[in-house]
Amino acid sequence: MGMTGFIGRAMLASVFIKSGLDHLQNPEPIVRAARGAEIPQPELAVKINSGVMVGAGTLLALGLAPRLTTTALAVGLVPTTVIGHPFWDKEGKERQHQQTHFMKNLALFGALLALGSRRK
Repeated sequence: MGMTGFIGRAMLASVFIKSGLDHLQNPEPIVRAARGAEIPQPELAVKINSGVMVGAGTLLALGLAPRLTTTALAVGLVPTTVIGHPFWDKEGKERQHQQTHFMKNLALFGALLALGSRRK
């Protein structure tokens, strides 16, 4: 993969690394959402998901284990998207805001699928 691929991978990975670090430093809003969605052991679930985002994001940025890292990030993105951005429960501007984030996460999911399916 050339320089463009490296830059693209690093840019994609940066979203996950930053979010994971933010959630590790300030887990309470995410824990509240997980608790509201009746996720078992929400504190632990948030720590694990945040650690996966930082670890897999870093490996992705470095180009190491691309299939494993893209799969791990994609799997973690599903509950994050559904629990974190339930636009269907909102109205007005909040609905638009959550729908935008939901769609952004779908785009990230698509990018992970595309990158993970590439052959070296």
